Amino acid sequence: MEISDSATNLLSQAQEALGQWLHIPGWIVLPALILLVAFIIDLALYFTLNRMERRLRDSPRRWDDPILHGLRLPLRWWVWITALMVDLGIIGAHFEIERLTTVFSRLGALITLLLVAWGGIRLFRRLEQRLVFPPVNCHAKPVDPTSASALTKIVGAVLIVTLLLIGLQILGVSMSSILAMGGFGGLVIGFAARDVIANFFGGMVVHLDKPFVVGDWIRSPERQIEGIVEDIGWRLTTVRTFAGPPLYVPNAWFSQISVETPTRMVSRRLWETIGIRYQDIGKIENITGDIRDLLQQHEEINQDELITVNFVTYGQYSLDIMIYAFTHETDWQRFHEIKQAILLKIRDIIDRHGARLALPASRLYLPEGLDREDGERDGTQLDRERKSGDSGDDAPRSSRGKRQPSRAPGPADDSQEEGDA
Repeated sequence: MEISDSATNLLSQAQEALGQWLHIPGWIVLPALILLVAFIIDLALYFTLNRMERRLRDSPRRWDDPILHGLRLPLRWWVWITALMVDLGIIGAHFEIERLTTVFSRLGALITLLLVAWGGIRLFRRLEQRLVFPPVNCHAKPVDPTSASALTKIVGAVLIVTLLLIGLQILGVSMSSILAMGGFGGLVIGFAARDVIANFFGGMVVHLDKPFVVGDWIRSPERQIEGIVEDIGWRLTTVRTFAGPPLYVPNAWFSQISVETPTRMVSRRLWETIGIRYQDIGKIENITGDIRDLLQQHEEINQDELITVNFVTYGQYSLDIMIYAFTHETDWQRFHEIKQAILLKIRDIIDRHGARLALPASRLYLPEGLDREDGERDGTQLDRERKSGDSGDDAPRSSRGKRQPSRAPGPADDSQEEGDA
């Protein structure tokens, strides 16, 4: 209060001195003079801060450029808002509107808090970029995007909460009342927004434990999640699926499901089963030996991992050979190119030994004493007999089908028989 009273007295004296000197009412001259001073200060800040920011972009330190970037625009806005608040206070004092002065003083303080929050957000965004992509001549190591995002978000949340409490205190709300209401209000809010709170703490756990980071390929068969992580927020994690559309996953899920991170593989597994015909059972041992030599001499196969090539089982129509190894390459596209080259070389090994890959087939066993040619001949003769039998039965059927008329013998027949005799 003493500071505000002394400032008010100083402005009153300046107003009277200007009014006497310029013969113009002081309540008009002083606000105009304050606006002119604000314009000069803003112009000086514009050129000075822009020039300093351009120079500090090449600085080897990470902090100076973000700090200047965060303060540049909010500071210029603060100069103009302060000048306007002071001018309105002078005009209100001239017209003896005391309440207006109190309202504008509180409003100016709240606007100042908002500008501080704005400057903090700008500072943390630029700082996050500098942590991930340090300057060229900076000797510090880059920070992964997930850690940088977590750090800036936590510090930003603390800043916002602190400014919010200060703003409530400026409005006249006592801290004891806030703490008293916080207990009951916390229970109500916690019950109503339990999912939001669960997602918030889930995001915090993801940021701290780092099961995956931005840019990782993740998948979870339990929830049918698979894609590239684009962003890890406090409530949702954005996953870009391979089909194209983004998938927004609540962070609370990650504390309930298992998540695979294929991006962090140190090697990729090659596991195939190849079937050989039963006729080539005598060549199995040589074929498996050559395939094993191929894998042990291949430069893309990780020799520190297990390499297994063995005849494993008698299949329904094939002799199955298991091939098990790991490649140095973890990229999905490159791995399948290596796999294709290895499978084609295995085909060449099988052909070189005179063997063939097995296909599903059935075998027909004939009775003893009956070979295939006799069976075909007998079948052909039987068909011919059936055809000839069908054609020979047609004539008798037609003749039998026609019945001759029958009549009793009469005198005419007797005379005919005598003449013939």
